[in-house]
Amino acid sequence: MLALPAMPATAISQPAPSTAQTKAAARALADKAWELFKAGRYEEALAAFRDADAQVHAPPFLLFAARSCERLGRLLEARSLYQRVVDEPIEASAPQEFQQARADARVEFAALASRIPTLEIAVTGAAPSAVELTLDGERVVQTVPVERDPGEHTVVATVSGQAPVTRTIQLSEGVKERLSIVLAPAPAPGAGSARPSGDAVHVARSDVNMAALIGGGVATGAGALAGVVFTLVANSKASDARRQKSVIDALEGGPVTVNCANPTGSEQTQQCSKLRSLVDDQYLFSNLALWSFIGAGASAVGTLGYTWLAAAPSKPEQQVHLFPLVMPGGGGLVAGGVF
Repeated sequence: MLALPAMPATAISQPAPSTAQTKAAARALADKAWELFKAGRYEEALAAFRDADAQVHAPPFLLFAARSCERLGRLLEARSLYQRVVDEPIEASAPQEFQQARADARVEFAALASRIPTLEIAVTGAAPSAVELTLDGERVVQTVPVERDPGEHTVVATVSGQAPVTRTIQLSEGVKERLSIVLAPAPAPGAGSARPSGDAVHVARSDVNMAALIGGGVATGAGALAGVVFTLVANSKASDARRQKSVIDALEGGPVTVNCANPTGSEQTQQCSKLRSLVDDQYLFSNLALWSFIGAGASAVGTLGYTWLAAAPSKPEQQVHLFPLVMPGGGGLVAGGVF
C-alpha cells in the first residue's frame, strides 16, 4: 500500500495508460519519499517525489515536492510546483485525493506569496544604458524589484572601461530590500597619461628648492653656532692658561719658560701640568671651532649653490664663498663672491 496519507492506490491512477509495474514502482517511491519527508530529509524526499511522479503522474506527488522545496528555502521553486498543481485540469471523475491536492496547493500557494523576498537595485554614477547589472549571474533591470529566495545573493555592476563593482546582500523571508551602488565617474580621456603643466612643475621645483634651502640653512646655522661655542670655550681656556702662567711665574725659581722646562719640586710640577692641560684644551677647542666654521661654510655654499643653480641655470657665474674666521677674541664667517 502507498504510505502517503489520503493517497491510496487509486490516487496514482490517471487517464494515460500505465502498467501495473510502473504503478507499483511509483507507489514504492512515494512511500520512500514520505518517510524521508517525515524525517526532515527534504532534499532526498524531493528527489523521490519527482521520481514517483515521473513513473506515474499524480498531483499529490507534486504537492509534496512543493512542500519539500518550501522547507528547503527554495520558495520560488515551491511556488512553481504549487502553481502546476493549481493549474492542472482535473476531471470530475478523478480521485478525491487529486481534488484535495489541488485545494491544498491553492491555499499554500497564496500563503507563500508574502514570504518571497524582493530586491530592488539602483545604480548611480553612470547612465542606466551604460551599466550591465547582474544578480547571481542573471541580467536584471535597475529599479525593478526582483524576487529571490532567502539567503545570500551577489550583485555585479559593470561599466565599460572600469572594474566591475560587486556587492553581496542577505535576503530574509518577506522582506523588500533596496540596494544602492555608487559607481566612480569614468576618468576623462587621456587624463591618466596627461603630463604635468608648467605651473605644476614650477611649484614642485619651488618646493624642492625651499626644502633644500631650509635644510641647508639649519645645517649651516648649527655648524656656525657650534663654531661660536667652541671659540668661546677656547678663549676661556686661553684666559685660564694666562692666569696659570702668572701663578707659575710667581713661584720661586724664575720665569715660567725656565720653571716648566725643568720644574723643581712638587708644587712646580703640579702647576706646570695644569698649565699644559689648559693649553691643550685651548688648542682642542680652537680646532673644533675651526672645523665647525668650515662645515657651516661648506653647507652654506652647497645649499645656496644648489638653490641658485636650480632657480637660474642660465647664470652659472653667480656664486658665493664663505670662509671661517678665527681670532683670539672670537670668530665668525666671511662671505665673498658675486651676488
